[in-house]
Amino acid sequence: MWNWKSIYEDDKFAFYSDIDNIIDSEGDEDGIYASVECYQPIPPRVVVWVAFVFKKKQAISHYIKQREGMGLPINGYQKYKYTLSLVEIDSEKKQYRVIPAIDYDGEGNQLGASSILMNEKEPLIRGIKTDWSPLFSRSTHKAIPALYKLIYP
Repeated sequence: MWNWKSIYEDDKFAFYSDIDNIIDSEGDEDGIYASVECYQPIPPRVVVWVAFVFKKKQAISHYIKQREGMGLPINGYQKYKYTLSLVEIDSEKKQYRVIPAIDYDGEGNQLGASSILMNEKEPLIRGIKTDWSPLFSRSTHKAIPALYKLIYP
């Protein structure tokens, strides 16, 4: 089950993290990815689910136009509400990367594979990167360090 906690909000976006599903991003010898459980130390490299929510309709319209311009499906996107993504954090290297997964409408229906971070020239959310990037750079979106501080207090 999901346990969403608000990690950051501004006038354009809200970011939520599922604090119950933080897992080690490096599998053991059997290919098992351990979850973070009570009284166990948080591993140096974790993956956590994050939801990116647009607060303004114009941002959603921009996203739809961007998808359309890339030749991606836009059916149902008029009801788009949020994107579910994975954020991987490497606390030793102080780096992160975001892997967008699925777009959803307000009723929890899947709309399609997310393209929210595909346009590097005109990003919908500035400072969120899909390749390994510094956690504490000036160009990193404030939600990323906030997530780091939630996981590694």
